[in-house]
Amino acid sequence: MTPMGGIIVAGILSLAVSNGPVQAGNGPVRVFILAGQSNMQGFGQIEANPDRNGGQGSLEFLVKNPATAERFETLVDDSGQWRLRDDVRITSLDQSGPLTVGYGARRETIGPELGFGWTVGDALDDPVLIIKCAWGGKSLAVDFRPPSAGKPPYSLGEEADAAVAENPEILGWYYRETLALVREALANLEELVPGSDGRFVLSGFGWHQGWNDRINDRFNTEYQSNLTYFIQDIRKDLGVPLLPFVIAETGMTGPDETHPRALSLMRAQAAVAERPEFRGNVAFVGTRSFWRVEEQSPSRQGYHWNSNAETYFLIGEAMGEAMLNLVEPGGGPVQPAEMAGYLIVPTERVPESFGGGFSMYVAAWPLLRTYPGNRFQSGLFGTWMFARLDEPPPEKLYSDIEGGLGWWRDTRFATETPKFIMGGVAPNFVEWANGPGAGKGRDWDRPAGKYGVAQLSPRLLWPPDGLNLKQGTRGELFGYGYLPLPLTTAKTITDGKDVPAGDRSWTLFLNTKTFKGPVAFFTPYFWSHSTVDQPQFAGMLLDSRPSDPNRHLQMETQYIPAFVSDGGDGETYARIAPTHFPQGDDGESLLVHRIMSYSEGALWDAVKAWFEGGPPASGVIDPQDAVVHPFTGRGGATWRIYPEGTPREDRAPVAWDAFATPTVLDPQTFGYRWDNQAVTGAGPESEALVTLPEYFRLENDGGDRNSRWVPVPAEDVPDGTGLKQLRFDGDHNAAPSEPYATPVDEASSWKNPGPVAGPFQVQLGDGSVLTYSWYRFADQPALLNAGLSEADREAIQVRAEQLHRHWPIDHDYLPPPTIGTLAELDPALIVTPPEGLEVGYVPIVIRQESNTAAP
Repeated sequence: MTPMGGIIVAGILSLAVSNGPVQAGNGPVRVFILAGQSNMQGFGQIEANPDRNGGQGSLEFLVKNPATAERFETLVDDSGQWRLRDDVRITSLDQSGPLTVGYGARRETIGPELGFGWTVGDALDDPVLIIKCAWGGKSLAVDFRPPSAGKPPYSLGEEADAAVAENPEILGWYYRETLALVREALANLEELVPGSDGRFVLSGFGWHQGWNDRINDRFNTEYQSNLTYFIQDIRKDLGVPLLPFVIAETGMTGPDETHPRALSLMRAQAAVAERPEFRGNVAFVGTRSFWRVEEQSPSRQGYHWNSNAETYFLIGEAMGEAMLNLVEPGGGPVQPAEMAGYLIVPTERVPESFGGGFSMYVAAWPLLRTYPGNRFQSGLFGTWMFARLDEPPPEKLYSDIEGGLGWWRDTRFATETPKFIMGGVAPNFVEWANGPGAGKGRDWDRPAGKYGVAQLSPRLLWPPDGLNLKQGTRGELFGYGYLPLPLTTAKTITDGKDVPAGDRSWTLFLNTKTFKGPVAFFTPYFWSHSTVDQPQFAGMLLDSRPSDPNRHLQMETQYIPAFVSDGGDGETYARIAPTHFPQGDDGESLLVHRIMSYSEGALWDAVKAWFEGGPPASGVIDPQDAVVHPFTGRGGATWRIYPEGTPREDRAPVAWDAFATPTVLDPQTFGYRWDNQAVTGAGPESEALVTLPEYFRLENDGGDRNSRWVPVPAEDVPDGTGLKQLRFDGDHNAAPSEPYATPVDEASSWKNPGPVAGPFQVQLGDGSVLTYSWYRFADQPALLNAGLSEADREAIQVRAEQLHRHWPIDHDYLPPPTIGTLAELDPALIVTPPEGLEVGYVPIVIRQESNTAAP
């Protein structure tokens, strides 16, 4: 082709198409969806009109003008006709066929489909089908509104509200129409792509829309959330959980745009692609640099990019390039998955007479390299303490103290460092209590256990989100245990009913580097008041029963992020988020140490005698009334990797024994020995953490039920799986978490009689701010809601004052460890009582919030 110099005149370039098409390949059809409003339809002028700036900005001008011809001349053949591509087919509302010009809003225009189709068609060997679903003047807030967005939280205007009330299907009509067009096209695939055998892969979704939301304040405000829902819902409804998604910026009017609403909408579009769950599978394409001024364009329609064909082609080309970065040729779609299960540590049984509580030391470490968001839930090694019963309960009964170190879905201020919760469970989960002011749900009108734990220590704050460890903890030992203290007396009446309540206040004792001793206790009322409605369990709960000393010891993991993909080689592969375990200088992991159970002579008897007028008890546990639980040297693992929604019976296990061997490091210490060829970071020269294998291949030893995930090196994973391109980024860009706020009603137990000092504030290492006040011990809300009379509370006040005077925070109450290093608590949690409040007063947290929300 010989380009014309200067200005193009009309009629130089024919709108006919070439008879020499580009042929399609033989693989499955790669299907891409392009959706949006008028700028996805496309108003880029094809023919050069000499009356419109001499034809500048038209597609004809681009292929003839010397300055741009080299870039665009492939769009035409040697005879000057527009090429068509048989390897890239397109269907767009009322027309279908090989990709060429004329698939814009009118036959005389183009949209982004031309640049997109040429870009992906040149890169992929398989045939391509573009399904174009675009309509002018449509908003995301109304017309494309995704189902998960629900109804708009505002008025659309009197006329529009009336129309929606009369016909609710107006909301999301074009969302549903997009799905219908896609499904119709896929059902007619062999007709739309001649020569195909019906096989296809939904490979990507391109989105260019926003003007109708950009010009409406309310639509603009919720654009980010609506587009997030749109992506999630489209993926769900099309059955492709990680369908690559490209967002083209609504950048018309160019880089000099200053209107706040326009800038807000473009920021919202960019922010969606930065969401942690969209990293690596959603891309944002900036378009403002593609703006061409009126003097270089066929029109003055700024909202239609001045009808400039170069702009529309460049938008499509950029979307295609971004899409190719998300789409790996070959292989099957990547599926979101998870890894979950138990790591089991058997111990020898001990006599049932040791029912006076327990203690142990467990390693605390960052299980995942980055905190992945609040779907992540896993404990570290912990136990379940049940009441010891003389006979089986009359019906199903689950009630215990569990909790421990870990991360939970309702953790609001999570980091990589674990937190500790107390985890008391009332019969069959009708309530639970995780610490002072923390329980089932956050609605204080239904406390459901939030008053179940009372503060005992005057020196340690307890955040409702869980007890914080010092940031950066990497395998140090966290010592804790529960022993009963006789802080209250037994009762025969609970809530006016003939239901007994025992006198066992199961108290959490800690042994850390920076705090030692009792912290808080479950009120007996927490257990007994649930039996008012369930009298069949009266006398069977921990308020009145000793503990069963033969507890399970396990690490329960409910969710670690993972992905599964076919490799194109007949194999299935998985990748898990980088998962850490601690290790010592010898490369082995010290995980659990010195599990001990106690008889009542270890502490209860001495404290009871003290409270009845005897000499003060030191609080130090008598080792003569303790027994150590020997480890068997064995260990099990039930971790499994499976795509979301997989039936339990079809979840294949991880070959844990391929890289980890349970071992007894000494008679009182359990850990793992690692296969240095399978894990990374192991060995004497490494840091304090090892990283488990990230990649696995599903291997079968005969029959589906015998499959298991075997670790493989990264180089053995085919590039076509797409797994290597995934990123397990953290959730640090998430919006600030909602505060925990206690009742402010002046008549509530938080205000009447209320605190004696405060409020005060401290900032924690997790980024939250605690607001706390000092209460007289017996006047703290938990004890005002513990079924105690005023005389009962005065009696427990006296006992708390005895403890405050005689039990400091630097004694070893629990038997100390014989190995390892003790962990530290977040230093901001350790407080000094105000002058005059050293004895008989406790700090109670009344609010926890993000530091960005703090007053």
